[in-house]
Amino acid sequence: MQCIMSHTKLVLSQNSTLFLILLSLFCVNACVSPTDANHQSVKTHARPLTSANTMNLKEYIVALFDSTATGPLQIAGDTIQHPETLQKAYIMHQFEPFWVNEQGLTTKAEEFINALKEIRYDGLDPSDYDLTTVEKSASLIRNKKASNENFNEFELLMSRSFLNLSNDLLMGSDTNRRNRKDWKIPNDSAADVSTIVCKAMNDGNVLKAIDLMRPQHWYYKAFSEEYKRLDNLKKTGGWDKIDMPTDSLSKDTFESWFISLRRRLFIETSLPTDTSSGKWTKDLSDAIRHFQYTNHIRANGKADSTTIARLNIDIDSKLNTLANNMERLRWMKHDFPQPYIWVDVAKQELYYMENDSIQFNMRVVVGKPARPTTMLDARLQNIVFSPPWTVPPTIMKEDVMPGIAKRGTAYLKRKGLKVYDKNGKLVDNADINATNIRNYKVRQSPGDRSSLGEVKFNLLNPWSIYLHDTPHREDFVKFYRAYSSGCIRVHHPKEFAEFLLRDSTKYSYAKIDSICKTRKTMYVPMHRDVMVHIVYLTNALDSTGHVMYLKDLYKWDAVKK
Repeated sequence: MQCIMSHTKLVLSQNSTLFLILLSLFCVNACVSPTDANHQSVKTHARPLTSANTMNLKEYIVALFDSTATGPLQIAGDTIQHPETLQKAYIMHQFEPFWVNEQGLTTKAEEFINALKEIRYDGLDPSDYDLTTVEKSASLIRNKKASNENFNEFELLMSRSFLNLSNDLLMGSDTNRRNRKDWKIPNDSAADVSTIVCKAMNDGNVLKAIDLMRPQHWYYKAFSEEYKRLDNLKKTGGWDKIDMPTDSLSKDTFESWFISLRRRLFIETSLPTDTSSGKWTKDLSDAIRHFQYTNHIRANGKADSTTIARLNIDIDSKLNTLANNMERLRWMKHDFPQPYIWVDVAKQELYYMENDSIQFNMRVVVGKPARPTTMLDARLQNIVFSPPWTVPPTIMKEDVMPGIAKRGTAYLKRKGLKVYDKNGKLVDNADINATNIRNYKVRQSPGDRSSLGEVKFNLLNPWSIYLHDTPHREDFVKFYRAYSSGCIRVHHPKEFAEFLLRDSTKYSYAKIDSICKTRKTMYVPMHRDVMVHIVYLTNALDSTGHVMYLKDLYKWDAVKK
């Protein structure tokens, strides 16, 4: 079973909106401050390993959690070596129980048990929060069959479950995958879970507390509702597999296959409405096109092999995808102050969000699977017209050095690259080879054929990730657009620059175009505070709010927990 984390605080930014909301929501009248709690002291003694039936609940809590109790804590047979989080919560609550009283279960306990039953719609496993054991103990208490030991165990189990769930909702439950090298998005949830449990109990807002600990991005709620919808479909039998038809099928077999296809589509998408026709008609083609769009494949309205393969993805796989993406949202910021730029890597699109609506949208080219884009949050620092380009280490190692080894310095000339020493002095190509090139800076002059194109959007980050124009305009008409070496290439750079600088009359599209034609580098600082969130989610929402299932470009969904 899962044990409480050894640290007592979820360490985050103290100005987090979530932190302030939680503090203002929960009343603190019955909780002593953490400072006061730390100064309470009782004579040192060893923590009891079991609860005696002669010991009432408060006596047991004091014996376990007074400020000088020592030794491991046991709950339902599990040994918790570092019980500081639970200890702090009970000291703050003056050793009073949270979940039971003289009449039995509190309303808050019943609410939390029901919340645990529903937590699977967050993509979390209720068994991680001792639901079965909690329900058994709760049943004994409701039926007046509980001993003191049952009461005591139930109280601790509930508190441990609440604290574990709080941690998982605020920070994510899978820290191993969160710490992968290409995921640099910080979590901003500033909250002391001991304080949360104490204040939630006193205010009675257990369900509201849980809801506030969930990510506040609208994707999360939509993914959860989609999870619930598919889970209900699974309970009614789900859907059957569709075999790809062949030219040798008889007319009757084809008609039967069309009926099966219609029924399969209808189960998941409610289209087409006619599920009994054995004919290929426009409504069937439209239903296929809708399915293709929501599953992020080319929407041609044809029952091709790619479409059939997507139709044959089982419900459990789709539930796992939703669970993966709700987990990723829990790793991220829980609060997204607007305006912000949302770069959806798997969808290969960019959105500018302001006033709760999409103000600008365009296609982007993202990092290829061999060089995945780094997921990060970064402030948009400035916009550069006619940017120069210095070759980064990865491209130097994997492209430039092999290029010189194969074609000699003709490679540099063909790519428009120039080599400079550490003093900025131009180095003659005759002195360059595939070995010593690593000792120099390799740069490309500004221009529409530069690798950065004519516009660059600088982001404050240590990984040299930014948004930029590209000479490879042909890529934007393609459905699959994972071709870059990690940075984000944008489809409409000049239009986007004009949009971002719209508070100034100096930067109309025509003016930006004329600036770029000079080939002189110009930096324009951003006066708006705009954060850029580069995210990898294999679910998204379309313009009507329907959940989409995207191609797992980097195969991250396949990584086991």
